[in-house]
Amino acid sequence: MDRDWVKDLIENFSSATIGDMDIPKLINDKHLNTPNRLFKIRACGEFALKNLAEKTLYLGVANEFNDPYDTAFWVDYRKLAAWEKLDELGFSDDQVATALESEDPISAVVALASAQEPPIMNVAHWLHEVGVLAPNHQAGQLPWLIDQLKSSYKICSLSERVDSVLMWSHYGYNHTGFAMEYDFTGLHRNQLPTLTLWPVAYTNQLFDVTHILRAQRREKNYNELYGIAASLCKAVDWQYEREWRLVVPDDDSEVKGFNVAAPLKAVHLGARISDSHALEILRICGEIDIPVYKVTLAPNEYRMISEPTNLDDWCSYR
Repeated sequence: MDRDWVKDLIENFSSATIGDMDIPKLINDKHLNTPNRLFKIRACGEFALKNLAEKTLYLGVANEFNDPYDTAFWVDYRKLAAWEKLDELGFSDDQVATALESEDPISAVVALASAQEPPIMNVAHWLHEVGVLAPNHQAGQLPWLIDQLKSSYKICSLSERVDSVLMWSHYGYNHTGFAMEYDFTGLHRNQLPTLTLWPVAYTNQLFDVTHILRAQRREKNYNELYGIAASLCKAVDWQYEREWRLVVPDDDSEVKGFNVAAPLKAVHLGARISDSHALEILRICGEIDIPVYKVTLAPNEYRMISEPTNLDDWCSYR
């Protein structure tokens, strides 16, 4: 599936204020592009089998994920300081835009202010203030803000792929696990799973929330959903996963995660799954009326194939 549309969705999602967001387009674009097959690859552990039996998915916190950048974002405090000073001094929108696009917005502010007669600010005092506050913000406030999101938002990662050798190696305990397949397209768009399901965008830059913090400091109707957008931006190294996420904002950082009902469609057994685990999963799926497939390895190319299986195929182990 072409994922270029995701970049436009993230740009819309990252608007400075709620009023700047085109929410109907946001929802509609996602609805039109949601695939009818999304997968969760798991090891055959107690909690994974419980999720299978209960047709649920577990949403956890980002600070327990394997990507240290997960749900991270960036604030350019020097740019923010320049922006706020330009606003305070009453410069035009064009002058502000030009200054902020320069390589050094702080120097651009100084140049603009120094060109006024009489001088409109104490340049030395402001430079000292920026020199002290900006590093403190980067070293203190920014990590704190990121940690707040990492420890509160509840997230579950899914993938458009069930045929990735690498993903089965990472998440399926070296292909000995199983994958649960879901179809969210049959749910009403106002149900929790579809409301909170979003595609991941892959980029070389961390999500920049400088403009959103400016709106917040100006006490405008700033975009309080920026944490969702931050959780949907990942490094290009991860793009092979073709990821989608359930993202639920939650202010309770004491709760590490919870389960939500999900539209389970099928189960795929890993290529190296043990006979005992295969039988256990087949029995569970028989009880909840879910079809099961077995992943096999193509003999002449690097390709994984899912083929139907049932208890009769494993009868010699019953």
